[in-house]
Amino acid sequence: MKKAKPEHRSEYWKYCVAAHSFEQARDVASGLLDMPNPETQYYPLYYPLMISLHVFYARPFKHPKELRRIEQTLVPDSFLTVHEMLIKMRDRIFAHHDKDSKITDSKTGVDLFQLTLEVANGEMRPGVQIVFPTGDQLSKVKNLCSYLYQTCTGKAYEALIKCIGVVPKDGIYRVSTNFEGMEPLLIQSEWSTEQSRGHLKETVRRMPDSDS
Repeated sequence: MKKAKPEHRSEYWKYCVAAHSFEQARDVASGLLDMPNPETQYYPLYYPLMISLHVFYARPFKHPKELRRIEQTLVPDSFLTVHEMLIKMRDRIFAHHDKDSKITDSKTGVDLFQLTLEVANGEMRPGVQIVFPTGDQLSKVKNLCSYLYQTCTGKAYEALIKCIGVVPKDGIYRVSTNFEGMEPLLIQSEWSTEQSRGHLKETVRRMPDSDS
């Protein structure tokens, strides 16, 4: 296996992580599309899933280290409005609770992030106003995530080939995080029970038996 340059190691890591995030965001959007209308039927996981959608999507663009962020230029012009709204909603409503999100309802002009208080039978229950995207909006988000997943998967593959030269033998490998080190980028996994779920997917590690 050839010696991998630090910049190629870093590039592979960046696009591999991004592809995984967009894959997760796409799957969450798909799941939300399959749910009953949240405005007519209560579903307790709807809001947590909406948070995860925005966090997964924004993560590759928001890394604290600039070299680990992917470029906004990867977003097609036809999806820029969707992208900008996802980032804005993540920053001001879902990942953080801004007092004035400055994202308003198009009909009323009221800020979309509102704290609420429900009073019933003398009991008070705090909450937040939930933002419901339309099915069409979620479909666009899903399509954007699918596009970025495919794009980043391709870029990750290109960077990986620069690092290793040839496809290694069958098996599961850990990716070294020591970009400047002399150790190989891919290290054969010592966990014989790991199972690959597909390219750029998670690996499943079984818990040891309690009596072992």
